[in-house]
Amino acid sequence: MAKDKNIKNKKSLFVKLRYKYRLVILNEDTFEQKASLRLSRMNLYVLSSVLFFVVVSAVTAVIAFTPLKYYMPGVGSVDVRTQLIEMEMITDSMQRQLDKRDIWLMAFQKALSGELDSTFFLGDSLINEEYGAVDIDEVSPVEQGFREEMASEVAVKNTGDNTAMAGYGIAKSYPLRFITPALGTVISEYDELSGHRGIDIAGEENEFVRATESGVVFLADWNPETGYVIGIQHQGNTLSFYKHNAALLKKVGNFVERGEAVALMGNTGHLSNGPHLHFELWQNGKTIDPMDFMVINTIN
Repeated sequence: MAKDKNIKNKKSLFVKLRYKYRLVILNEDTFEQKASLRLSRMNLYVLSSVLFFVVVSAVTAVIAFTPLKYYMPGVGSVDVRTQLIEMEMITDSMQRQLDKRDIWLMAFQKALSGELDSTFFLGDSLINEEYGAVDIDEVSPVEQGFREEMASEVAVKNTGDNTAMAGYGIAKSYPLRFITPALGTVISEYDELSGHRGIDIAGEENEFVRATESGVVFLADWNPETGYVIGIQHQGNTLSFYKHNAALLKKVGNFVERGEAVALMGNTGHLSNGPHLHFELWQNGKTIDPMDFMVINTIN
């Protein structure tokens, strides 16, 4: 009996949903029929559902694909988001540059105080067997020929041809045999009183900059004032610096031989106004005049 009653109730509900009703619009005064519409509960539910779905879809599309979405909580403007990303990238880049500057300053301070020791760079952790077997005091046949060639250049200089650097000269008054680091013309000499602690050699851009003596690279970095800088430690607690380069060819820890290319002459850094090399020599934490320890042909 209960089962039959449930079936009867279900049929009754289904009949009610399909039962037709007439919606009539009448004139209030004359009771004239103006319009009528036949509806069932089922049709009304379906129509309402479809209408609701259409409205929700339209509102969602308007919010998702128009600038209105930027007024929603948690969604910012495209320009603002772009600016934030750019600021984050700039901040990250500045932080990297600051870190590099700090490392450069630490290395430079150690170099000036004489704390850097070439034995550190030539230790087992940074040197391979090939470099370990190098004797920087040994004169190879190639180097001997190089010296003879330079001696002939010095002879030319002594005859009066002193308008430009004709080659790589050899130091006479210093235990280390320094050579000039680049071909070109010396346009500014050493003047410690004015704060110019080196010499400026003007030359062709991307000309090779060469190690003035054998040693180990302890500094290879960039800074805003002097651009790309490379520093080499030699025997006798002597350091050489090569500044304003266009590019560096060696890295920290590399062993370089006398005359080996270590950089390309350039015009980098705020203190440079043309392609040239600023070259400095330091000994025991103090600057020395490079022209006192190498043969350089200059304009008199």
